[in-house]
Amino acid sequence: MVERADLRRLWAEASERQRQGRFGEAAALLQRLVAAAPQEPAGWAALSDCLLADRRPETALQVCDAGLKRMPAAAPVHCANARVLQSLSRVDEAAAAYRQALGCDGDSTEARFGLALQAVERGEFDTAAEVAAPLLAQPTPNPKIDWLAARIALGRGDLEVAAERARRGLAAPGLPPDQQAETALLLGDALDGLGRYAEAFAAVTRGKRALHALYAARAAGRESEADKLGRLADWFERADPAPWRAAPASRMSADVRGHAFLVGFARSGTTLLEQALAGHPDLVALEEAPTLADAYDALMSAPEELERLSRLTEAEANHWRAHYWRKVGEGGVNPRGRHFLDKAPAGTLYLPLIAKLFPDARIIFALRDPRDVVLSCFRNSFQMNALTYAFTDLAETARCYAASMRMAKVYRRVLPLQIADARYEALIDDFPGELTRIAGFLGLEARPEMADVAATARRRSVRTPSAPQVRAGLNRAGLGRWRAYEHELASVLPILAPWVAAFGYGGEG
Repeated sequence: MVERADLRRLWAEASERQRQGRFGEAAALLQRLVAAAPQEPAGWAALSDCLLADRRPETALQVCDAGLKRMPAAAPVHCANARVLQSLSRVDEAAAAYRQALGCDGDSTEARFGLALQAVERGEFDTAAEVAAPLLAQPTPNPKIDWLAARIALGRGDLEVAAERARRGLAAPGLPPDQQAETALLLGDALDGLGRYAEAFAAVTRGKRALHALYAARAAGRESEADKLGRLADWFERADPAPWRAAPASRMSADVRGHAFLVGFARSGTTLLEQALAGHPDLVALEEAPTLADAYDALMSAPEELERLSRLTEAEANHWRAHYWRKVGEGGVNPRGRHFLDKAPAGTLYLPLIAKLFPDARIIFALRDPRDVVLSCFRNSFQMNALTYAFTDLAETARCYAASMRMAKVYRRVLPLQIADARYEALIDDFPGELTRIAGFLGLEARPEMADVAATARRRSVRTPSAPQVRAGLNRAGLGRWRAYEHELASVLPILAPWVAAFGYGGEG
């Protein structure tokens, strides 16, 4: 029989591994915990959440199924199941799972919170307020509930209320750094809406500093993202283009009618464009899954590996193509018989892999005013990784953007890419015309359904900071947003100036 002290130790060790981003190790510890205490719903839910964080949603679903077979009335496991389904864009099934949880436990804060958050993400803020009413009425301060209340108030345009609830959440003693960051960023949004830009930027800076400190130990000793991008640009500037002009004979999966990658940089309009394209009945899209991460580790992380990639054999190419399509399947997408769009704003890094493995693939490169891009990256919250850690510091965000654009420029010179630029401002100014152009580039005819991005977004789970804007439909609110923060951006404007000029935005945008 396992002692309670041993279970607490396993739980503590797993939590620490997960905090460090060592999800595989954390999952192994949680599996031991579940085996030792199979009637504890919290263990099954924690294991599912850990696997989801490790981008193994199908395995997480299997864990939930196993837990629910043992404990059909376990509300925490139903909620964990809902979170996985939500991540796979199975939104209606996720809602049903949350409702099952409420049926098992009418007081389940987790289930009510999940249903309310779904309504927030659909842009149905009145519904969210109704679902969350028992939570929002609680007199005792609760940072998580205050965060939800602030999001709902922000969506309803109650900016003062949103700021008040965010401030109350931030005042909670012992607030963990990740919650502090999320709430501070939300306060920044409310203050931005009130036109109090200096205060808004201060709130955002507070949140980003909390995240920077939280993940500093994990980032210590590692190559920064800007340095990595600069190193690759340097290597390709010296590279002989000839080997890169040849690709192994085999092309794309025979089951896919067309294959495209949507790259560029975070906050450059990729979510808006992906949602529009996903509205086409002949196209299926996958949002920001690590489909090429393993191939990068094997073929691009050192100079000798880049040399090997430049002369990739047919057998090696076929191995990595098969691996790629398995990753696509693990992301919950079946592209068979349709056009497939792999949306990866950070995927600019992988263009050499794409050139070698999928030379027939089309590349859409998203562009937006660099000043708006960097401001938006700094103001928003992201799932943490090496790139988004750079976004916890304004100067590093600008450095990372400049390094990425330089790398992309070198790639375009060396690699035989079929590439088309998609400018965010042009999409906003002439949405039908730009969609027709881009659809044609992908070999598709534009369809009326593509224009209703809000409807498409409501049917899918959008897992990026752009979700609220996209669900609200087309608007010009994000154009030239940097001007309101010109004073706060002054230190990084010289870093961005060459790219502002190169992309034709001019001195005033």
